[in-house]
Amino acid sequence: MSFKSVLLASLLLTLSACVVPPLPGQTTQFGSRLSELSASALLNELTRVAALSPEQRRRELAALDNERRLDDAKRFQQAALLEREDSVDAFERSLKSLAMIDDVDPRARTLLDLMKKSLSARIELRQQTARAQELQDKLDQIKALEKTLQQRNTLPKSP
Repeated sequence: MSFKSVLLASLLLTLSACVVPPLPGQTTQFGSRLSELSASALLNELTRVAALSPEQRRRELAALDNERRLDDAKRFQQAALLEREDSVDAFERSLKSLAMIDDVDPRARTLLDLMKKSLSARIELRQQTARAQELQDKLDQIKALEKTLQQRNTLPKSP
């Protein structure tokens, strides 16, 4: 070993001794703090997506769909873009994207949970609206049948 490598090793050992240990109960997360999504970043992304025109949203969504691997920020962007679409399939894809996001701070987790609840409620509303329309159509058919039966019964019985 040369003198420089011994000196470097001793300096690194000295510097590593100066590191403050984590508090009890606090887990050490070295790289995750940098990649963690914050609530303000998520809100800014929602605001940005809300300001986009439908064509811009489609272009961004197509670009995200073409990517093979999405990080949490891009998954959230995809979910926000899909949330602005007006179909149950888009809502379900948005829910799946939100479910895959796992590295967020507690405030951002609350925002994600609220978005999931909102999307679930919108899906349920669509399903209930479709069911109500189906029942209304059946009710109209029953009323039409009832009316024809009443007309048939009230026809004059001439010889």
